[in-house]
Amino acid sequence: MKNLVVLVAGGTGGHINAAIALGERLEKKNFSVSYLTGQRPLDYKLFNGLQVQHLASWPLRTKNPFKFISAIVRNTVVFLNIFKLFKSQRPSFVVGAGGYVCGPTLLAAKLQRIPIFIIEQNAVLGLTNRMLARMSDLIFTHFTETKNLPPSLAARVRVVGNPTRASIAYQKPRTRDDVLRILVFGGSLGATQINDLIQRLAKDDSPNRIEIIHQTGKDANPTFVTGKNVTYQAFKYLDSIQDQYTWCDVIVARAGASTVAELRIVKKPCFLIPFPQATDNHQWWNATQYRDEADYHVEVVDPRASQDDLYKTLKGFLLSAFNGTLRTSQSLSITVDSGDKALEEIFRYVGTIQEN
Repeated sequence: MKNLVVLVAGGTGGHINAAIALGERLEKKNFSVSYLTGQRPLDYKLFNGLQVQHLASWPLRTKNPFKFISAIVRNTVVFLNIFKLFKSQRPSFVVGAGGYVCGPTLLAAKLQRIPIFIIEQNAVLGLTNRMLARMSDLIFTHFTETKNLPPSLAARVRVVGNPTRASIAYQKPRTRDDVLRILVFGGSLGATQINDLIQRLAKDDSPNRIEIIHQTGKDANPTFVTGKNVTYQAFKYLDSIQDQYTWCDVIVARAGASTVAELRIVKKPCFLIPFPQATDNHQWWNATQYRDEADYHVEVVDPRASQDDLYKTLKGFLLSAFNGTLRTSQSLSITVDSGDKALEEIFRYVGTIQEN
């Protein structure tokens, strides 16, 4: 198939959304885009309606020797099937946007001398990308510093940011009135720690008027009486979060890769509670690097602190927001489109690919 590109990602919204963001841009350039992913819930939900194939890959990160052997067998089968697929439908290039499904699929491409590229959205190079980095033609990173990335590969690294959906765009902040609007989300599946904290906030009386829109995740179903001066709306999932980004004054969230990438574009003060069980503690490093690079207020709190301490810190943040003392962005420039930047680097490297 002429100008076929294969994008591989799975498991988390950060991985999948980056792949879809690249796919959107490639389709506008008249490329035919096909996705490879795994069989986890988000793999089905987020790729729904796209040209996608679900593969029975398993992660290698396990201490159980039987599961490890089973994963090797399953991934070998996936590798052989994709190797045959690429022989019959050779793509122009393959991009791995994260997740263990990238391992066997990008290896199959590399052995057929198909150009391969990887995207590392987090501030810490993940296990699969550590294995793929040495064979990748280019390595795209989100942050200027990425832990576990060997210095010997520096010549292949391109710092482009994290490809983000075209629907996410900067909007000039609204003129503040006597209401503070708070947007809250804990990732695609929600976060119990954040849910409990925000429900406590919503139930307490507030000296100032606050409005809360809260993405709780699919399993949460909050029912309670809100406190004085508090308006609270809960949604299991926000399908058009750009609308809420425009609506809000401040944001409370985790620090996953896609969240941080979107917050860089939105440029509003935020209160980040990194997921404490994230692999390699990557959300903590995402949050702190983002905070250090932002020209506006980004508060990063220790997720292992007690709920009482977190609540006290959150209340202080919201009081500063209400009083207008939080630092806001002074930059009027729109964030560089990381998806287009990555594709420019790919086209420059491949060289022979021509748009239809």
